[in-house]
This record gives sequence, C-alpha cells and structure tokens, in this order.
Amino acid sequence: MNTKRIQASAIDGNNTMLRWYPAKWRARYGDEFAAMIEDHLAGKPATLRYRRSIAQSGIHEHMREIGLMGDSGSPQERMRGGVLTVLCAFALFIISGVGFAKVSEHWDESIHQGSRHVPAVSFNLVASLAGACGLAVVLAALVVLPIFVRFLRTGGWSAIRRWVQWAVASTAAAAAAVAGLSLWASHLTNHQRNSGFGWYQFVFEIAAILFAITLATWSAAVVATTRRLDIGSGQIKVAGVMAILVAVCMPIMTAASAVWWGSMAATAPWFLAGTHVGSSPSPVTANLLAVLIVMLIASAAGVFGMLKVVRSWRFVQSA
Repeated sequence: MNTKRIQASAIDGNNTMLRWYPAKWRARYGDEFAAMIEDHLAGKPATLRYRRSIAQSGIHEHMREIGLMGDSGSPQERMRGGVLTVLCAFALFIISGVGFAKVSEHWDESIHQGSRHVPAVSFNLVASLAGACGLAVVLAALVVLPIFVRFLRTGGWSAIRRWVQWAVASTAAAAAAVAGLSLWASHLTNHQRNSGFGWYQFVFEIAAILFAITLATWSAAVVATTRRLDIGSGQIKVAGVMAILVAVCMPIMTAASAVWWGSMAATAPWFLAGTHVGSSPSPVTANLLAVLIVMLIASAAGVFGMLKVVRSWRFVQSA
C-alpha cells in the first residue's frame, strides 16, 4: 500500500515538473518526457537540483516558443522575438533609469556653476534619449493597436486575462506605496530622505521592488498578448525599426550615465557620498554602481534583441 502511495506521489511530482514547459510542448512530448523522468528517477524522489534543471529547461522552452531565444520559426516570428527581447530589456533599463534619477536628484544644487557643463550635457542626453525611447515604444504600440482590438473582439481576452490581472494588481500595490511614500516625503527634509537607512528608506526599497514587479508583470502580459496576435509584415517591420532605435539608445544612455558619474566624482564627490560640500569622500557608491551594472545588462540584452531583428529583416522583406 505504501509502495503504491510513493509511486502515485512520484507521478504527481513528475506531472508538476512538466508544468514548467509550454502547453504545446507538453502536448507533443509530454508523455515521452514523463516516461523518461520516471525511468531516470526509478521511483526515487527528485532532488532539488534535478527539479531546478527541469525548471530551467522548461523556462528555456517557453522563451524559445515566444521567440526570445533561438532562431526557430518563421522570419516574422524571429523578428517579433527580437522586438520583444528589446522591449523586456527596456523594461529592465527603466528600473535602472529610475534608480539613476533618484541618485542624481538635485545634483545641480551641489555643484559650482562653472563645473556644470559636462554633467549637464550627459544628464540631459540621458533624459532626452529616455524620452525618445518612450515615444518609440508608444508608436510601436499604436501600430499593433488595431490588431489587438480585433484580437479582443474575437474572444482573445480569456487567453490573457490572468496576465493582465496580475499586472493590474501589482500596479495598484505600487501606486499605493508610491503615493504613501510621496506624502511622507513631503514632511521630511532632503537630509532625512537621503541619509542613513531608516523607516523611510526601508519603505522606499519596498516601493522600488513593487515598481520592478509592476514592470515585470506588464512585460509578461505584453509578451503573452503579442505572441497571440496575427501581426502582418508591415506592422512587424515598423515595430522592428522602433526596437532598433531603443536598442541603440540604451548603450548611449549607459555611457552618458557613466560620464555623469565621472564628472560628478571629479567636481562634486560630496554629492555622490551625501557628505558636506567641500569634502573629499570616495565617489564610488553602491547604489550608483548597481544602477550602471543593471544598465549594462539591459543594454546587452537590447543589442541581442536588435541583432535578431536585423538578421530577420531581409527574410521579412522578401516574404
């Protein structure tokens, strides 16, 4: 009796691991893969390492299916995957961009008038390119908007409802946290907001995490929706152009942020360290370093997606 229960538990565990894979993949390979897992484990429970490898493989298949990885599928599907890769990279870049905006808040008040040229040019370049990227994303969204509306009218809402609900819930939580934080900040001095690590800083970190989750859930909703849309070659090429623009801008913004950091380190290191004017602290701060690292990762992912778009362009042109 115990043996049967153990076997039944093992089968349930195998089925649970299979859920990491896309539905289409499970329909085609699920039975064979489950049998392979059962033979490999020989009735023994799966280890944490084994489950992690199955999960990683399943996530990889999901990314291949939506075009974020691999070169399978039609040229249009590959280009769509490249566009979505750039979009996800830009969502990650936005998180680091918000961090940069927080770190550089009121920078011009802590630097001498004659030393503002380089940091001002680099800071304004970041802001201008960020606006251009945002406009490019909006234009790409407007191009596919009629297709999206048609998708909803033909019953597509049920396929994306769960993704949108998660995104809306995370947005509401983030908005509540930011609103409360803004109200609290209005009663604090600049020194209280930016010095030490008290309750305000703790709540700020929570709000930042919620903001990141919001971007992640909306990105997932967009990916889940876009892969179900019947996008024509004309629309996908417009989206591809916008994706190339965004992918080119991200490394430039990263470099401009690094230049801003270097110029501030040379002229006003006290601002970066949060010390009194005229002091000479180390200009290397953990939060700014983390911002630049995330920018570099997002930029690399964006370039990767751009290359997928460029490689697929000629084939989409001839399709």
